[in-house]
Amino acid sequence: IAQVTAQLPTAAPVRPTASLEARFDSSLSADSLRAWMKILTARPHHADAQDTLDQLLERFARIEAFECRFHEEKSIALLSRPIVSDGTIHYVRPGRLARRVSSPSPQVVLIEGSTLRMADGGHEESIDLASQPVVRSFVDSIVQLLAGDRAAIERSYVVAMEGWGSSEGGGGWRITMRPRAAPLSELLGSVSFEGSGTTLGRMVMTETSGDVTTTTFSDVDTERRYSPADLTRLFSLR
Repeated sequence: IAQVTAQLPTAAPVRPTASLEARFDSSLSADSLRAWMKILTARPHHADAQDTLDQLLERFARIEAFECRFHEEKSIALLSRPIVSDGTIHYVRPGRLARRVSSPSPQVVLIEGSTLRMADGGHEESIDLASQPVVRSFVDSIVQLLAGDRAAIERSYVVAMEGWGSSEGGGGWRITMRPRAAPLSELLGSVSFEGSGTTLGRMVMTETSGDVTTTTFSDVDTERRYSPADLTRLFSLR
């Protein structure tokens, strides 16, 4: 999300400060889950891919809440080494998402309804997603995937799916989403999600600039139930 917000046109009604863009350049990518993926070595095929996509999204739609750890690497053409971050992701239906970075420095990104809030080193910022269509489209792609809402996803993205093995819980798959139109298509080449059965394992975001952000997920608990105290603690900027 930060990679997208950093490239918003100046004509947009709301724009984060340049310093905030720099601090969050490696921030949220993403993103309902369970250990997001086990990449299988079998050769992919496209048979029954549409049915498999519907079945997979239907299973995602049953997830009420989850939490997981993530490891993210953002490869930038001008840098010799990727920017690396680690932390946790928390999700509660219908659309509350928290991304808490623990390393290299504490950062928090919260998505609740039409608002995206960020905090870094004591500085806080809020973005009205209704006034930022580029950011809104990218955020919605993640939330809609977790919600299993195919129709909503396809309003903004062309969706393709590869599947291999059994579609009933154990097969491997890859969902690739490409923006349908500008301005999002001018910044984002594609977002892909890979997994096995109902287990998601990795998200790869490829920007039109050539920069690539790879986020790997682990220790995912799709049966997580948050207490009121948990919600207050995890879904805050503190």
